[in-house]
Amino acid sequence: MKLPHRISLARLPTPIQFLKKTSADLNKEIYVWRDDLTGFIDSGNKVRKLEFLVADALAQGCDYLITCGGPQSNHARATAAVARQLGLGVSLLLLPRPGFDPSQAPSGNLLLNQILGAKITWIDPEEFQRLGSTYEPFFHREMDSVKNLGKKPYCIPLGGSSPLGCYGYISGVSEMALAWTTLVPKSKTPDSIFCALGSGGTYVGLGLGLQANSLATKLFGINVIGAIETANLYVNNLTTAALHAGMEVNLQNARIIDGYVGAGYSLASNEDLSFYRNLASSEGIVLDPCYTGKAFQGMISEIRKNPGSFGNKILFLHSGGGFGNFAYSEQYQRVFQEKMI
Repeated sequence: MKLPHRISLARLPTPIQFLKKTSADLNKEIYVWRDDLTGFIDSGNKVRKLEFLVADALAQGCDYLITCGGPQSNHARATAAVARQLGLGVSLLLLPRPGFDPSQAPSGNLLLNQILGAKITWIDPEEFQRLGSTYEPFFHREMDSVKNLGKKPYCIPLGGSSPLGCYGYISGVSEMALAWTTLVPKSKTPDSIFCALGSGGTYVGLGLGLQANSLATKLFGINVIGAIETANLYVNNLTTAALHAGMEVNLQNARIIDGYVGAGYSLASNEDLSFYRNLASSEGIVLDPCYTGKAFQGMISEIRKNPGSFGNKILFLHSGGGFGNFAYSEQYQRVFQEKMI
């Protein structure tokens, strides 16, 4: 498959790591694709997408990026970092989650966005719902504001999830396949790949990448975004847009797994945080409570329930997000104290 123009942003290739203790516990070969190591502030799965999206922005002569997300959006933080590296302006349209107070001292990704000097506009949740629960009206409003400053804006959708953004993992699968055959002799590809499924771009991109490389790997996206209807809507809209863009789409070997959202998007229980701490202590892998943590827990649970459904060699995509842990620092402290009692 011929790739669109891209710019080099991510530190590639990223390594694949074997999890010794987890593998022994499950009687499977469990590996982690370390896309949390694509960079530092500009890290995670979003940077792969931004290589194509920002290349398109620059080709159009744009000098200002606008994107959206929640207060701890990894995508918003990565976009802000990339914009500043390239000398571009950047606006972040952030939708507060229930219980979030924008007046409190920032932490995690939100603090990094402020350090980077990104313009942050808080979206009123009631207005968001009144306008159809879509970011589009707020994008148009911000575009008009930016144009009045004499800038040429480029809008990047939620999570960078667009047909163009999907090329980040279409190309990523080719890279992974080469690393896999080097690390795991006599094995062309993993039996299964698990990933977190939020706005859908990584999941669909992986599916298209497996298809383009003629790999028989099964793909499983663990829904972390909310209601399964929301997850399906994101994926269906994106695959439809990809078809309209002339891309071949066949996700027959891909499946969405529900049941691991917990209390809701970006909400983690004390049991969740205890699980992440135990994994970090045993394997040296730090997950994030919003995306990769719930996806990894979902993978482990599904393998235990249906050990014959996923093959023997299983790869988990670590899509980054470690900075988000700092937003849960007080809750982590309670978990640590409980462990000491």
